[in-house]
Amino acid sequence: MKHLFLAAAILAILLSCNKSKAEPDQGNPYKSLELNTKSAQFARQGHSFAFHFLEQVNAAEKGNFIISPLSMQFLLGMVLDGARGETANEICRVLGYGAGEVDAVNEYCLSMLEQLPALDKKTTLSIANAIFVNEGCPLEKSYKSTVGKYYKAEVANLDFYSPSALKTINGWASKQTNGMIPKVLEKVEPNMLAYLLNALYFKSQWKEKFPKDATTEETFTAESGQKGSVRMMKQEKEFAYNENDIFQMVCMPYGNGAFSMYAFLPREKNSLADVIGALRKASWDDIRYDTVPCHVNLWLPKFEGKFHIKLNDILSQMGMPAAFDPYKADFKAMSSLALCLSFVQQDAAIVVDEEGTEAAAVSVAGMEKAMAVAPGQRVDFHANRPFLYLITESSTGAILFAGKFTGK
Repeated sequence: MKHLFLAAAILAILLSCNKSKAEPDQGNPYKSLELNTKSAQFARQGHSFAFHFLEQVNAAEKGNFIISPLSMQFLLGMVLDGARGETANEICRVLGYGAGEVDAVNEYCLSMLEQLPALDKKTTLSIANAIFVNEGCPLEKSYKSTVGKYYKAEVANLDFYSPSALKTINGWASKQTNGMIPKVLEKVEPNMLAYLLNALYFKSQWKEKFPKDATTEETFTAESGQKGSVRMMKQEKEFAYNENDIFQMVCMPYGNGAFSMYAFLPREKNSLADVIGALRKASWDDIRYDTVPCHVNLWLPKFEGKFHIKLNDILSQMGMPAAFDPYKADFKAMSSLALCLSFVQQDAAIVVDEEGTEAAAVSVAGMEKAMAVAPGQRVDFHANRPFLYLITESSTGAILFAGKFTGK
């Protein structure tokens, strides 16, 4: 029998189960985000992106995974500020917003950046942004000003030919995630203009902790029908609960209730894809607020995991293919040397135990540097006049021979 558990991607860390039912906490009262009308609307539209993103990743991955839609929203927000024309419009639409809503996206991200970390004294939540730029490749002043104002982004120039650049970027990711994600790049490519990064770190204790002496080995049945064994945490308490013909849902708050984990258990006849499909079609606000307090015999696996995914194809399928196309992308608002996105990826990790949850994500975008000609463009090289030639060693560039040919 399947117990109350779902792939890590759907064990979403979200705002409180039901803010109207949050109990007061001495010295740590419940707080809600204070958003203007436009930002509140964007928050709801962001749900659409989150579930679309989740649906695409679930379709691509058969095993456990953990992703952060919020981290990806911050990263794409910084990318969006450097985009123009249809490239920008596509990114806006993927994020769930209307074309030309760049300023409102920035305001929303700034509100989240400033307010989320302060909602719960028992929760450690940090959001950091950085752009590491290839030395000698200037960014537009207006772009640096915008990402500095709305994303508090650290902008640093690095020598992409130096081994220290890789150490710096990976070190930043490790520091911002408390060591949960120690490495995001295998190497730094000299043909890159810049690497854009967002890091999100979360650690909190359950409002209702699981008693450690209740944790036992239990059978876990995968969607394939294969049975295995997991360490199952158990408790019986009152939780906000909802169910329908497709899934059961329980909400487990952290700290003062500002953050919660929702777990979705498909009905025996349904799959995780069915659950995600239902979440995409429905209003997330309606689902999460349409709960009732129930006495829940709760079983939840104790688990941890790490996940890495390259997102070029997924983001293109979601509606922003131009950003990856060297002939269509327009990122000249970032730099006159910006060509297109070379890659977008995300690394994430999670630990869930009787005490609470620790999770982290780092989203990275590599912006390719424009060359004198675009890759694949047809050019003529007719050596029908005097020319210079070099014979070199590839890895070091050492010049073995140098010459000039004048035709005689």
